[in-house]
Amino acid sequence: MGDELITQVRAYLAEHDPDVLAAIEDVDRSLIQLELQRSPLERLVASVQQARFYERLAASRKSAQGGSR
Repeated sequence: MGDELITQVRAYLAEHDPDVLAAIEDVDRSLIQLELQRSPLERLVASVQQARFYERLAASRKSAQGGSR
């Protein structure tokens, strides 16, 4: 079923958004493999750190927008 779903999604993207399909094909799989070598706890910690970064970024953008009005 997974392969069938992938085939359907690829066909849809080829018809509706070939740029996205090209980006998907350009993914550096070595980065994915390196990430999967980390332990689940290491991946979780990295994800939490990334989420906190995005929270700080969003807060700083929000305060910058509020300060410019």
